Amino acid sequence: MALRIAITAEPIPSHVSALDYVICPAVEQGHRVTLHAPPVFRREARLRGAGFRGAGTEWTCDPAVQRAASEVWRRHGNAAFNRYVFGGLWPGQAEVKARDLLTAWSRERPDLVIAECSDLGAHLAARVLELPLLAADNGLGPVLLDLWDAHVAPALLPLHKRYELDPPALPPMLGPAPMHWFHGEREIPPPPSARVVRRTLAPFRTVPAEGPVPALTLRPGRPLVYVSLGTLTTAMSGLRRVAGEAYREIMAALRAIDCDAIVSAGDLAGRLPSGSPHIRVVRHAPQPALLHRADLFVTHGGRASLLDAVQGETPVLGMGVLGDQPGNTAAFVRRGLGRALGIAAGHEAIADALTDLLDTPGYGAAMSAAGAELARLPPLDFGEIRGMLGG
Repeated sequence: MALRIAITAEPIPSHVSALDYVICPAVEQGHRVTLHAPPVFRREARLRGAGFRGAGTEWTCDPAVQRAASEVWRRHGNAAFNRYVFGGLWPGQAEVKARDLLTAWSRERPDLVIAECSDLGAHLAARVLELPLLAADNGLGPVLLDLWDAHVAPALLPLHKRYELDPPALPPMLGPAPMHWFHGEREIPPPPSARVVRRTLAPFRTVPAEGPVPALTLRPGRPLVYVSLGTLTTAMSGLRRVAGEAYREIMAALRAIDCDAIVSAGDLAGRLPSGSPHIRVVRHAPQPALLHRADLFVTHGGRASLLDAVQGETPVLGMGVLGDQPGNTAAFVRRGLGRALGIAAGHEAIADALTDLLDTPGYGAAMSAAGAELARLPPLDFGEIRGMLGG
C-alpha cells in the first residue's frame, strides 16, 4: 500500500543528500513523498522525484547568524559552538517550522513523518497531530544526544508547554550505519533506534564522470587523492579564511608527495592556484563516483562524506571542523579506517599522514571490511516501520 510520507530537512547545504537513504527508497517503492523544507531545497526535491512544500526559513544563510556562530567557534572552540547552535539557535527556530508544518499536515495528514533528527519543529508538529514519527539521523544524532538534557530539552520546554505536550524527548531514530560506529565509546549510549538500514544515494550522485575531472590526466602508478572540506565551511563567511588556509596547507602537502589530486573547494576554488599540473582544483566534483576510484580521501568528516568513503573503500584523513565532524573522524580512527588531524595542521604533518595512509595496506583492508558491514544492513521497509510506530 502506498503511503503519504512527509520528510523534513533543515537549511544546511548537504542535509538533503544526507537523507537520501530515506528519500530514495520511498520514491522507488512508489510512496507519495513530500519534502517539507526551506525553499533552498526545492530543486533537490525535484532531482529526487519527490514533491516539495516550503516550511521554515533559510535562517542559516543569514550572514549575521553565520558571523556570530563562526565567532563562537573561533573564540571558544567546537563544544561551545555546538551548545550555541544546536542547544540555542536550533530550538529557537523550532516554532516557525512547527507552525508551517501544522498548517500543511492539518490540510493533508501524512501516514508517516520522517524528520531530520535536528528538525525540532517537525518533531513538535508531529506530536501535536499525533502522527507516527521517526527521526532520521543526519550525523547530528550524537551531538544532540550529548546536549539534550542540559541544553536542548530545557530550551524546548516552554514551547512544548504552550502546545500542552509532554516534555521534549528525541523520537525513535533511523540511521544509515551501524550505531556503534559513531556512538561507540561515548558516555551516553545511543538513542532508541527503530531501525538501522541500508544506505542509498540519489542516482544522479552516483553517475561516474567520463574522467575524474576534465583537464587532469592521471599518471600510471600514482595514487589519486581526493580532497573536500565540505560545503558548510566554504558557505559560512566567518569560516572561509580558516577553510582557505587548510586547503593551502593540504595542497602544499600534496605537492610534496608523488600523487595526483582533485581538490573540491566550492566558492574558494578560484582563490586556490594548484601550483602543479597534477593537482586540479574545482568547485564541485562527483564525490561518490570519485571515491570508487580514489586511493585516499582528505575530508572534513561529515557523516555523509565518511559513509561515501566507506562505500568507495577509500581510507580517510579526517580534518574535522565543527559540529559532529571531529567526533566522526575520531570514531573512524578508532576503527582503523584512517587518521585525523586538526584543521590547523601544517603541510608537513599533513604530508606525513598522507604518506602513512598511502603506504599502509591495513587502512584499505579495514575500509573493505567496513564496506561489507555497511552493505549487509537491511533495506528500508516503510510499512514495517509505520506498524512499529503504531500508525
